[in-house]
Amino acid sequence: MKLLVDIGNTAIKFAILNPSQEITPFLTIASRELIAEKNFRQKIIIALNKINLTLSNLTLLCLSSVRPMWDDLFYQLASDLKIPFYQVKKNLIIDRLIIDIPNPRNLGADLIVGSYATLDLCPGQNVILVNMGTATTISLLKQGTLLGTIIMPGLEAAGEALFNRAQLLQTFDYSYENAILGKNTKQAINIGLVNGHLLTVTAFVKQLTTLAISPQVILTGGNATYIKALVSYQYDKNLLFKGLVAILQDNKLI
Repeated sequence: MKLLVDIGNTAIKFAILNPSQEITPFLTIASRELIAEKNFRQKIIIALNKINLTLSNLTLLCLSSVRPMWDDLFYQLASDLKIPFYQVKKNLIIDRLIIDIPNPRNLGADLIVGSYATLDLCPGQNVILVNMGTATTISLLKQGTLLGTIIMPGLEAAGEALFNRAQLLQTFDYSYENAILGKNTKQAINIGLVNGHLLTVTAFVKQLTTLAISPQVILTGGNATYIKALVSYQYDKNLLFKGLVAILQDNKLI
């Protein structure tokens, strides 16, 4: 069993890749909860137990990370388990993805892995990849070449910034509003945050379609749940795990 780990700015997600090449997500930890190594390992053990696995079943650990401060925890875990450790941007080859930007080394691991997944999902096609996480990124790939990306504050990150600066506003669960103007504070904020994010994403996607013929639009990321039912984009919650699998396959590790 291969352990796939995606360290994002908000959450750390875990999945198992079984011998049949099936991906099973089994644990998500809020990044702020990754404090003590003991606590972190216990969470993994408990979650593995729920899918009838133990640490001894793991044969490889593959990591994508945008938070270097926590990388060593996973390297040490692999070392203690005596299993191979592979990390995007460290010891994995990604030659199949062509990156057409001046400083490709500065590209985030999440952008690399998400883009890599599209090479298998949409071979030879033009793709617009929308990843709605802590930040929302909108990337354009033309026939396997990453041309660039747009980065803006994520939906929930924008909401947190608003509530932190406006003391009289209270947090709540966000949702789409079928209205143009709000009739109360909650509705008005939902229109600004959810509807506003939807309008921004769709406007950027429309703009990028002028640069590529008939692109496939793929939507992923934790905040994608707010808008996935409102757009015709292909939604794939396991996209980054699929990207890690594709990278491992290209490196002949699975």
